[in-house]
Amino acid sequence: MHPLLLLLALLLPLERKAKLTAAVKTLPLPRGKARVRPGQVCSVAGWGRISMDTLATTLQEVSLEVQTDWECRSIFRDYYIGATHICVGDPKKMKTGFKGDSGGPLVCNNMVQGIFSYGKNDGTPPGVFMKVSHFLPWIKRTIKHL
Repeated sequence: MHPLLLLLALLLPLERKAKLTAAVKTLPLPRGKARVRPGQVCSVAGWGRISMDTLATTLQEVSLEVQTDWECRSIFRDYYIGATHICVGDPKKMKTGFKGDSGGPLVCNNMVQGIFSYGKNDGTPPGVFMKVSHFLPWIKRTIKHL
């Protein structure tokens, strides 16, 4: 999926205003160049595969540790860009976003810091998230026109 399509998923306009409840809430966007740091633990949620041949039947959520840019650069050489990506998921713990989780949130300190973009074909960590803070100017311009 193209990175801007992932961001559009974040800004999906609704036909009518959502009714906020205990189960339906909003999450704030990061302010300015708010950063997540290697070692920080964040939450990821999605409806993607839970194994190579098993689809999730309920929404899945997992806590994952942010990795160094080097960790993802060494695996995704031609695709990983530290300025726009966040590397997430400890390779020793075998949990990350997977097929079907694209567009799902990376929530750190109750803020949407990333959007799941891609990972390894076998579903092992780390996974790569689009860095929301990098796209804040675009997001703000787009919201004005919705």
